[in-house]
Amino acid sequence: MYRRIEELSVHILAAVIIADCLTVLAVWYEIFYNVDDSWTETVKAILLDAAASVAVAILITGTVDTVMVLHKLMLEPYLKRRFNEGVSKGRAEAEREIDAKLQDWNNRRLDAEARGERFDEPLPVFTLPED
Repeated sequence: MYRRIEELSVHILAAVIIADCLTVLAVWYEIFYNVDDSWTETVKAILLDAAASVAVAILITGTVDTVMVLHKLMLEPYLKRRFNEGVSKGRAEAEREIDAKLQDWNNRRLDAEARGERFDEPLPVFTLPED
């Protein structure tokens, strides 16, 4: 639950920062660039631009959140499945290699036994590959 609150607060903070930046840009434009308006028209334009800035900020953070949700719903299961397939494939290859080494060792043991020779070769040692 705390994780969700933390994620929500990050999105709200991002929206506020985006809205603030866009509002500062709108204020700069209305005060320093658009100098033909009266002070009432300037205030009205700043308020309208601030409202638009909030809407744009919500749109941007909503889009980012939507992309993240789609990533979680679609891409993560695909990547997890591919990872598990790779692990299964690697495990199967390792098992085949171990089986082949054990079979070779057993064949040498049986050949020595058939010839009446002493067979004192130890079992093969298997080590896991390091990551």
